Amino acid sequence: MGRTSRLAGVVETVVGILRPGESTLERTVTSGVWLSLLTVTDRVVRLGLYLVLARLLAPAEFGLLGLGMVALTVLRRVSRLGLDEALIQREDDDVDAYLDTTWTLTVGRGLALAAVAYVAAPLVAEFFAEPRLTGVVRALGVVPLLDGLRNPGVVYFRKRLAFHRQFVYVVSGTVAYACTALAAAVVLGNVWALVVGAVAGPAVRTLVSHRIHGYRPGLGFDADAARELLGFGKWIFGSGVVLLALNQGDDALVGWLLGSSAVGLYGMAFRLSNAPATEVSHVVSEVTFPAFSQVRDDAAELRAGFFRTVRVVAALALPMAVGIAAVAPVFVRAVLGPEWTPMIAAMRVLAVWGAFRALVAAVGPLFKAVGHPEYSTLLQVSRLVVVAVLIYPATTAWGITGTAAVLVASAVLQNPIAFAVALRAVDARPRRLLRALSAPCLAAALMGTVVLLANAALSPLPGLARLCCLVGIGVATYASAIGAATQVWDTGLADDVAVLRRSLV
Repeated sequence: MGRTSRLAGVVETVVGILRPGESTLERTVTSGVWLSLLTVTDRVVRLGLYLVLARLLAPAEFGLLGLGMVALTVLRRVSRLGLDEALIQREDDDVDAYLDTTWTLTVGRGLALAAVAYVAAPLVAEFFAEPRLTGVVRALGVVPLLDGLRNPGVVYFRKRLAFHRQFVYVVSGTVAYACTALAAAVVLGNVWALVVGAVAGPAVRTLVSHRIHGYRPGLGFDADAARELLGFGKWIFGSGVVLLALNQGDDALVGWLLGSSAVGLYGMAFRLSNAPATEVSHVVSEVTFPAFSQVRDDAAELRAGFFRTVRVVAALALPMAVGIAAVAPVFVRAVLGPEWTPMIAAMRVLAVWGAFRALVAAVGPLFKAVGHPEYSTLLQVSRLVVVAVLIYPATTAWGITGTAAVLVASAVLQNPIAFAVALRAVDARPRRLLRALSAPCLAAALMGTVVLLANAALSPLPGLARLCCLVGIGVATYASAIGAATQVWDTGLADDVAVLRRSLV
């Protein structure tokens, strides 16, 4: 009986955590839990799939998909409308009056992009000197059309912090992608396995969107509504174009200079080294933008929320980035195999880049929430200038490791500016930011040092056994260091844990 009651208590606690509350804080915390589950599920499935496929497919096959995705991303970024962000940012809780216009715009955009991809595919293949890219780009052109057909009502999942429903919507596509790509890889053994998966995911996700949300869109169009939405979205569009150059320009240059195999190595290095930063940044962006938007008129709550976000992100992302850099050689040799060892140096450098990305994850959502998305665009332009000047000579001289180093250099120059603008937006002093980052930085540095020393000491062990030992040593070292720091001085993390605990109970 006692065991049954304890089990019931555990179930009740879990359900309480996952059930959306009434206050903004409760809904934000619950949404963070759901979005974390979504992100972990999504990325674990994807990373697991990539690790399996890396044993079945050569780096050049991943490189071909990467080049195809570069072409597709170019089309999507230069036509990004920022409609979801405009709907989320609106103070009105009910945005049904805008949804038919939104759907009409996204369906039209999807049709246009599919047509452009079909026509431009031979030119893309010629540019990269990869004949197989013609078919790949044409097939991937279907993806934006499928995305455009999704139910526009799913924007409510983010607007109302209903991430338990967003979880179902997103993960359905991920599971479809993984199952389809894995089955196709066994049968086909080439890039088309990845392409089939990339198309299957959005197709299933779109079908699910119409199943789980009751809104039924039509091809209506309101010129005033479109003008209003696109007026906000123009800065999202501008930011998207700059991010296109920043996030895809390196892949394109690597493919042009070094070939598809180098793109496959660079893409895998980026994907594995930036996984924690990408997931943390994604969770932060998805949750904090609507949360910050709801408290933007309360300066004290906005400031407290911003610093709490920075502390939590730093405490999570920094040790993961440092740990990846420390164990990269062991991981690549033991898990991926000798074909992938040329990416080790780039993977370690990109882990540093991932840490920088995660640290400023709360800055972009803050700027959008206070009505200044142009700040993000201007900051990204400054980073783009640095990358544009350095990336060609660095890639020519040092290959994909040089490409990775340029990204780190751009972040070193941009992050201080981004934080300076953010501090001004929340009316805070730099000292408070340094206090928020000090404990995670010191603890992560100690952890990295211990892991490197342990790696040398454990070198006689087989690769997988050594990797497991190093991960365990790293987790124990960081947990001990961050706990000791919290006891010695006020890091703010103890208060964050207390707030989260009160919100979850």
